Amino acid sequence: MGSKSKRRHAQKQYNRAQNKAPVPATANSAVDDETAAVMADTLSPIMTPKELRKAAKERAKQEKRLKKEQAKTASEKPKEKKEKKPFFLVRFFKWIGRGIVSICSELKKVHWPTFKQVMKSTGIVLGIVVIFGVLLFGMWILFGLLHYLLVNGSLSGWTLF
Repeated sequence: MGSKSKRRHAQKQYNRAQNKAPVPATANSAVDDETAAVMADTLSPIMTPKELRKAAKERAKQEKRLKKEQAKTASEKPKEKKEKKPFFLVRFFKWIGRGIVSICSELKKVHWPTFKQVMKSTGIVLGIVVIFGVLLFGMWILFGLLHYLLVNGSLSGWTLF
């Protein structure tokens, strides 16, 4: 035992002999805050450390029990009867109705292009289609020419169509 603990032990024994209240715990003492609180609340001025721990545990149990009871009374409500589900067709039509409402709300959020924007986009698409059509037609002619050359050996009788 270190010198501080020896002094504390001797002080406790002296207090017991003199029937005095125990010395309150300091910040650097080995007694924790709960034990100090129990020491202050106890009626008997003389308690062993074992009794102090036991009293602290008992106090914690009582606080826990009190919190549970408070939570139970706060959460207790008169039990309501469980509502029956509506008929399945009613639920189905409600589901359909909610779907239609959500579709309408989404359609309101859509950015609708102007006629000028539509015509411009359509022109771009048609232009790309024409370009690719010309490219594919050119490749068809080229591969047709190569095929005729490989099969006949010359281009003497080749026609476009």
